[in-house]
Amino acid sequence: MCGSSEACEQHFLELATNVGKALGSFGHEIVYGGGAKGLMRRVADGALEQGARVDGYIPDFMIQVEWEHKELTHLHVTKDMADRKDKMRKFTDATIFLPGGCGTMEEFFEWLSCKRLGQYTGPLVIINHKGYYDPLIKLLENMQRERFHAPHHEDMWSVANGIEDLVKVLDDAPAWSSDAIKNAAVK
Repeated sequence: MCGSSEACEQHFLELATNVGKALGSFGHEIVYGGGAKGLMRRVADGALEQGARVDGYIPDFMIQVEWEHKELTHLHVTKDMADRKDKMRKFTDATIFLPGGCGTMEEFFEWLSCKRLGQYTGPLVIINHKGYYDPLIKLLENMQRERFHAPHHEDMWSVANGIEDLVKVLDDAPAWSSDAIKNAAVK
């Protein structure tokens, strides 16, 4: 998950390209929102450059304004944003969050809520490039400190500080159970 901004600083766009290349070179398939702009496109293009399979999921209304990436392995058209997110969660083993705006934040918290309830069990990895996610990480820590999250909820996400430790963070992510709903409430 990441932003579709082309107006962000170049280093964010380079990060996205390099993440796509790294994942593609390790043989990972990419599932993403199907967009043709910003970090989203750069991840897809980086992976495609390495010969990786890249599947995009995009709602019909975005195709009507020509936001779709037309060079993917496969582009799946969904009826709306909710359907897009449901399908993306269903077809991923892990989710990586690069810098982005309100859509990326909304997806992070939806994935986090699904994980807390056992509806998604894959790793959630935040790439904290140049401290971009420091405020989010502090918010998550505050949620635990104020007892809106229990200490074991820290296992729902992991943080990679760059591409160099992304694969290790993915491999080392704590296991999560589909029975997590039994421990979702803070006691």
